[in-house]
Amino acid sequence: MLIVLRKHFPNIKTVYIIDWIPEQGEDIITFLIDTSVIAQIEFDLMDLDSEPTVEICSIDVYSNGFRKLAQIKLAVALDLAHRDIER
Repeated sequence: MLIVLRKHFPNIKTVYIIDWIPEQGEDIITFLIDTSVIAQIEFDLMDLDSEPTVEICSIDVYSNGFRKLAQIKLAVALDLAHRDIER
């Protein structure tokens, strides 16, 4: 995972997993990158040599229409990321 993240975000300072959907053939993991970007990466579990699919969006686009629990998860991740970067 870290190799894929560093490839797409070479200057990454902090990262948090905010969602993980395990499927039979793939895992879809949503990451908060630093404090500004959401990356959703789909890892193919059947072909580990294949390049993962990466989708990138802003926090505003990602969080549009969230329910309360999802808003709280994102807020906690953002707070932790801000603390990491301030250190």
